[in-house]
Amino acid sequence: MKLVADVGGTNVRFALAEGARILPQTIRAFRNDDFATFYAAADHYLAEAAPGALDRMCVAVAGPVTGDHARLTNRDWSFQIERLIESYAPEARLINDLEALGYSVPSLSADGVRMVTEGTPAWGNQALVAGIGTGFNVSPVVIRDDGPVVPKAEMGHVQLATRIHEAVSARAKGAAHGFETVEHLFSGRGFERLWHLSTGRSETPAALMGSGDADLADHVTFYAGLMAMLAQDLTLAFLPGQGIHFAGGVARAVLSNGGGPAFAEAYGRPLALDTAWHVPVKLILDDTAALAGCAAA
Repeated sequence: MKLVADVGGTNVRFALAEGARILPQTIRAFRNDDFATFYAAADHYLAEAAPGALDRMCVAVAGPVTGDHARLTNRDWSFQIERLIESYAPEARLINDLEALGYSVPSLSADGVRMVTEGTPAWGNQALVAGIGTGFNVSPVVIRDDGPVVPKAEMGHVQLATRIHEAVSARAKGAAHGFETVEHLFSGRGFERLWHLSTGRSETPAALMGSGDADLADHVTFYAGLMAMLAQDLTLAFLPGQGIHFAGGVARAVLSNGGGPAFAEAYGRPLALDTAWHVPVKLILDDTAALAGCAAA
């Protein structure tokens, strides 16, 4: 039996897995605020689930993972492989939450994703997860019969493409916007900063989501076009024939609140290389996907 955990900034989810298969009836979610440490939350879950002896454990963390240590960026929760082994299972692994989503790609069901582009055939055995949330990064995926391979990558600190930079500069109406890297723009802070620069309004876009505000609708449409240009660049860089899978709060907010058609229209334009192919683009909606990824990791 394997214990898997997905540790976000606000909530932690646990489940038990047999092999690479999550046992759906064992999934539980708890608020981080209710526990002083991750270990207290894990002890609480195991006391309820009573799985008996565990063989393995895998924890996905919404924060940096360095060797055998990890930490959350928004609270004093830390993780050590040695302590996980001592406390729970003879084999333990720590991975980043986006890496966990990469491992989940082969098991995602049609109900767990939303197609952003229609009619684009899949090809090859590579995919990509692109996370736009608190920050930005990607998780390449190689799909194999014996399970997915998920190489590490770093895209957030890559310089922003010239055409995206120029579009943002025009939108900011000459203001010094400071969007120099991919993560500067494609993150929660970037989404909000561009809103304030382009509209001059003090409200946050999050507070206006779903309100029918005309300025916000225009902002979402414009930002979706920027995401499409980024997706074109990611298509050329990673050749993810099985699809780009967007994840994260910003990606979900934009593509679920009117930005989907603008994204599809802009992404469908010719790519920079006429020998390249477009790939399917999807939005991950399954909040338990990272648990499935931990089971497969």
